[in-house]
Amino acid sequence: KNGDIIWVEVSIKYRYNADGDIEIVGVSRNIEKRKKAEKQIEFLSYHDQLTGLYNRRYYDEDLKRLDDEKYLPLTLIMADVNGLKLTNDAFGHRVGDILLEKVACILKNECRAEDIVARIGGDEFVILLPETDAKNADIIIKRINAAIANEKMDNNILSLSIGIAIKNDVSEDINDIYKKAEDEM
Repeated sequence: KNGDIIWVEVSIKYRYNADGDIEIVGVSRNIEKRKKAEKQIEFLSYHDQLTGLYNRRYYDEDLKRLDDEKYLPLTLIMADVNGLKLTNDAFGHRVGDILLEKVACILKNECRAEDIVARIGGDEFVILLPETDAKNADIIIKRINAAIANEKMDNNILSLSIGIAIKNDVSEDINDIYKKAEDEM
């Protein structure tokens, strides 16, 4: 009535009326709530519930897309939160969660819009920087390190181990690039 566009489901069937003419009977129902629930489920299937960053599933799928010549050089940054287990043991998992949320926020804020930031494990993060050489990747890493150094947390020191590797040639295996970043970290 008000001109808004809404999702509907329409079911129709043909039948013969009393005079033998074909008529169409249809029912439509508003499925806005179902579509919103589907979007929420899709969001959760590709995002980490705690941090809101992309999750391992999204990372694995998007890495296949980015492993293409048009995105070279492709920089992969791995980051691991130092001392998360100690924090969880000493102060509880809620404090550890706050630590992870802060790291996630910093990583997201210090990266560009086209960069992919994902939490792929308990305290592990991966950043994919398409069309990014070593010089530009270093700028982003310096921004991340500066933001980490400026972040204050009660009773905790925020610290990351960071490793970087760059795929410059299409013939390089992306798994080897991942391993290099992991080794450097």
